[in-house]
Amino acid sequence: MNGKAVQYSKPLSNYLRVKKLQIFPVLKRLNFSGQLTWSTPAGQQWALFFNQGQVIYGKGGVHPVRQWYRQAQARLPAPDLSYQALQTAPGKSPPAIGLHDWDYRLLHHWLSQGQLSSQALQDISTNIVADILFDVVQARETQYHLARHSPLDFSHRPIYIDDTVLLPAVTGLYEAWLEVGLGGYSPNLAPIIQHPEPIQAAVSPQVYASLMQLLDGQRSLRDLAVKLGQDVLNLTQALQPYIAKGWISLVEIADFSPIQGLEPPAAGRDRAPPPLKIACVDDSPMVCKAMGQVIRAAGYDFLAITEGAQAIPTLLAQKPDLVFLDLVMPNTNGYEICSNLRKISRFKDIPIVILSGNDGLVDQVRARLLGATDFLSKPMEPIVILSVIRKHLTPAPT
Repeated sequence: MNGKAVQYSKPLSNYLRVKKLQIFPVLKRLNFSGQLTWSTPAGQQWALFFNQGQVIYGKGGVHPVRQWYRQAQARLPAPDLSYQALQTAPGKSPPAIGLHDWDYRLLHHWLSQGQLSSQALQDISTNIVADILFDVVQARETQYHLARHSPLDFSHRPIYIDDTVLLPAVTGLYEAWLEVGLGGYSPNLAPIIQHPEPIQAAVSPQVYASLMQLLDGQRSLRDLAVKLGQDVLNLTQALQPYIAKGWISLVEIADFSPIQGLEPPAAGRDRAPPPLKIACVDDSPMVCKAMGQVIRAAGYDFLAITEGAQAIPTLLAQKPDLVFLDLVMPNTNGYEICSNLRKISRFKDIPIVILSGNDGLVDQVRARLLGATDFLSKPMEPIVILSVIRKHLTPAPT
């Protein structure tokens, strides 16, 4: 994940936006079957699949798995993405599904099993294609390519998307997106709270609690809209005042990993190492919550400890790779905890960063003498938190 707030370049003109979609009636007149691919100079790609001039499915963009999963999850309580589920899907073997059209096949498998209705499948496909078209018209430079073949399996009856409704809906959404001043932002960005205190003062306790839970930098605006059953435009517009003030940032997030089990389980198969774990010992739940959002969004695991008396046993059990430690807590203090941790072999070399509302030299020197690795003054900006983590932990997560 790129933790920087992201804003896109100047929005496209209406002429260029409409021009990109003029190819649809042409392909319909030609009764085109195959694949239409848009690409950008940066390597971004989107693909739409046609059968006899009509769109049936699409995939690609920055979040191809994420966009598929959020639509499937909205209509299936728990989509089964296991290797076993893929084995039961009709047609090709699981590795081929993984390489080409596992998502499309799995939807039709659920349809054949009665887990998904034809209308639900059409809704999933339509929403995926709508997201793709929005991203295509928002992209500044694109080229398209036509191929008279498709990786999709047409052995089952295709379910078509009504582009006479879809295309006006996409252009209407984009026009509204521009009109409310969102043209520089992508709905694929994820909101994360940077400054919780002013937000807490501006909204009700119930709204604040919901925002703290939802705006964790792990869900895109589109993910949140589907989860909450809201229109992505209305959701983003509601957050816009806080984004403008810098209280909330929009950041890039990674796509979900490709579905688990594209290959069968095998003993001894190399696996990616688990993410590094960062602990925060602070009696303020608000501090822990805000820090956790920043740290999780950067790809680390996070452990919050708000009871100073439980700090050492919890840290021993959880074995973090770095510890943020508040200096002043009820019934104990960071000096004491730091000193005791350094007496334990497991924590002899673990980075310990003292947090304090007082950046006085005496506190810093005392913390260093008792074994602290670094010292941070409150309040901490997200960029400072992450820079300290990356300073003491190498490599950072990708």
